[in-house]
Amino acid sequence: MGRHRSPGRLDQIADAATSVFIRHGFEPARVADVAREAGVGPGTVYLYAEGKDALFDLAVRRAFEDPTLLNPALPHPAVTRAATADHLWRCLQNAAHFPMLWLAAESPRPAEPRAEVHGIVEELYGWLSRYARGIQLVERCAGDWPEIERLFHRRFWRGGVRRVGDYLARRSREGVLVLRSDPHAVAHLAVEALCWMAVRRHWVPDPPSFSEAAAAEAAVELVADALTAGG
Repeated sequence: MGRHRSPGRLDQIADAATSVFIRHGFEPARVADVAREAGVGPGTVYLYAEGKDALFDLAVRRAFEDPTLLNPALPHPAVTRAATADHLWRCLQNAAHFPMLWLAAESPRPAEPRAEVHGIVEELYGWLSRYARGIQLVERCAGDWPEIERLFHRRFWRGGVRRVGDYLARRSREGVLVLRSDPHAVAHLAVEALCWMAVRRHWVPDPPSFSEAAAAEAAVELVADALTAGG
């Protein structure tokens, strides 16, 4: 008789694997570390994932809300690194939903420029906050998974920042925004500032103790004010 697999245990193990990979990186992490984090025995982990590569594939896809994992076959199979990269790319394409930015990029001059900018900045911060664990996971393990690093940073991240820069450049040409620096450099700085508050502040040795709501408000208001100053 096969061993019982609890429906909620997969999420527990995936969350534990994500925490372990973020804390240690991929290569130093061990299946035993994931088992300890999840509060189960190593044998139980293997009921849900075939090994460390399978755990990483599972962690990445769970962190970016892969809808194909709603009813997965167990144990989660080990796949090639190229396949994990393909899975991540599909997840990112599904998750990359920025309606306010897309609409503003095609819309005529807004009646209230700050309201438009504020909405876009708030949307970006919300995305970064929602997928903070996935971003942490990719960045922490990038050295061990160059396929993931190239895909996430060079294709997805740079492409997204470029779209923000294109929007700022257009509004600058229209006279809606007054930018004193290159719009794409401004976009990079703005997105990185939002990412620090939404994602990376949790990594510092002594993270600040203010609430998530306070972090979001401070980041969004400050960046929106900076982008619309002088307009």
